[in-house]
Amino acid sequence: MRWTLAASALALAGCRDPYPSPAWTGAGAATPRRGGVLRFAYDADVNTADPALAQDTVAAIPTRLLFDTLVGYGPGSTEVVPDLAERWEISEDGRRYTFHLRADARFSNGRALTADDVRYSLERLLDARRIASPGAENYRLLEGFDDYRSGRARALAGVQALDPRTVVFRLAQRDPTFLHTLAMRFAAPVPREVVEALGDARFGQEPVGTGPFVLVRWEKSTRMEFARNPYHHGASAVHLDGVLFELSVPPHLQFMRFLAGDLDYLSNYGLATADWLWLRRNPAWLAQTHRAEVPLIGAFMMNTRMAPFDNVHVRRAAAAAIDREAIARMRNGRIRAAGSLYPSTIAGYRAHNPHAQRFDLAQARREMALAGHPDGIAEPFDLWTTSGESASLLAQLIQADLRRVGLQARIRQAALSVYYTALGSPGEVPMAFDGWQMDFPDPSNFIEPNFHSRGIHPENSSNHAFYASAELDATLDAAHSERDPRRRVALYEQAEDIVLRDAPWAFVYTPVAVSVTQPYLRGWVPHPVWNDWVGDAWLALPRRRAAVARARDLRALGPLAALRRPWEAAQP
Repeated sequence: MRWTLAASALALAGCRDPYPSPAWTGAGAATPRRGGVLRFAYDADVNTADPALAQDTVAAIPTRLLFDTLVGYGPGSTEVVPDLAERWEISEDGRRYTFHLRADARFSNGRALTADDVRYSLERLLDARRIASPGAENYRLLEGFDDYRSGRARALAGVQALDPRTVVFRLAQRDPTFLHTLAMRFAAPVPREVVEALGDARFGQEPVGTGPFVLVRWEKSTRMEFARNPYHHGASAVHLDGVLFELSVPPHLQFMRFLAGDLDYLSNYGLATADWLWLRRNPAWLAQTHRAEVPLIGAFMMNTRMAPFDNVHVRRAAAAAIDREAIARMRNGRIRAAGSLYPSTIAGYRAHNPHAQRFDLAQARREMALAGHPDGIAEPFDLWTTSGESASLLAQLIQADLRRVGLQARIRQAALSVYYTALGSPGEVPMAFDGWQMDFPDPSNFIEPNFHSRGIHPENSSNHAFYASAELDATLDAAHSERDPRRRVALYEQAEDIVLRDAPWAFVYTPVAVSVTQPYLRGWVPHPVWNDWVGDAWLALPRRRAAVARARDLRALGPLAALRRPWEAAQP
């Protein structure tokens, strides 16, 4: 690996544009082929692969490879489809769900999945005395939820294994999002005997799941290696032999290695702004890019229980001080300025919401005066952000914007494993870069985990602002079970307006994801729900040097070769 990195760096140092077109091409296969290891990287680390605890977008990548759920989503779709369950029935009142498990559903150790595994996994997820799962509140409408969470009941009344292949869920009230919550990685079944033998902490490092891949090696902060799971119910449709997921690789280094052919896929998070501009100047590479609006909101959380943000006027001042359009220009069209919670792909989004946060320095200064600080606040506060060049630059822009209204931010960068632990702990982080990427396509998924008071806990709080509003809680509770779809969306819009009024977050942007693939990587498209899902991809192997392939094609064309566009015949 050291030689590969050095060789890539030296090759790129030799001339200005060493790879104006892809250096490698595929075998030209038109139908999926089995074989090969897909390689890609991230600039962050993974703390756990336990589906009950993996809460960030990076940890979601390996857990989705390792664990299936009762239901999932079709390729490129938000439609709920069978996965570990082959079928299900829903009672007329919408409160009873009966799932029938696949006969061929197995864990990666070969043991058959049973309804008892499903029940055990849900009880483990919701056992607050055992683990502090950030996903627990998604299942609060299961019968007996409060009694079980508090320890008053030894079993969760709302989940029952009728026989080895039949499991029943009973809800205290109708929940239109319940199928979606069962597609979330938090609800993935885990094997009881393995978890109990290893313990919860170790299971997160040595996971055993029902997914299409199995973890074969994990070098902390360096790489995770996956192989095809031979026991997976869909193993015949999994084309890759394995996946190599490299960790803690800076974005520009990812880009250099991708151009050299050391990586097969470059995610949106591995593409620095300068690299994106370079791609736009090179048509052969631009043809390999994929653009998709991401159902994600980027924001800055303000802890409502820590000074100076325990004052609503200071929070409003901060929200009005941020020049979102300037930040969007800095990213050259890869993000869109946003002053409200719901992305444009989610029901409840309003393009012209009159309550949306907007850049207005005069208003920001008025709010500082209303807070009792017309001349600003001299005492600095910590502004937390993750490690990485893009995160650092964004924090510096926010720092400069806040300084104009007398708020003195002191930037503090932290590794991802430390970062989210701190954000979920009371009294730790006054302000931080935060955000939410969709778990399932519904407005409840954006607003409830982040702003309902139920998301506040002694540790692993999903409500990082520690914001509590009885008015908001009541509105969200009414919206969640509302039968009328139009009334339901209206209630979520009303809830969003409450959040905008109280400003626990300063909303900043939604991203436009730009991913790049090698010409020989096939079958990959951005998934509308799952971030960086590569499980359906295949490699048109054997790959070949593009220069060799082009020379062969030119020889075959003879005199017609002169008609090819110049960039197509360029040497890498």
